[in-house]
Amino acid sequence: MADLKALCMKCRDANKKPTMQTMVNPVVTKNDKGRYSAKGTCANCGGNMFKFMSEADAEAMQKAA
Repeated sequence: MADLKALCMKCRDANKKPTMQTMVNPVVTKNDKGRYSAKGTCANCGGNMFKFMSEADAEAMQKAA
């Protein structure tokens, strides 16, 4: 399974901007409006992460799992 990267709000750089981290155990869901998203935890700090995804990326993630 490919690594999913997303912004982590807890892991910040020197300029106080969120940094891209790898998401561990992503769970792909579809909301009632048809948007796909992934929820997981940060591999670096263990904080919660969230990312909107395209339909193609979401289906690829679900097939790989």
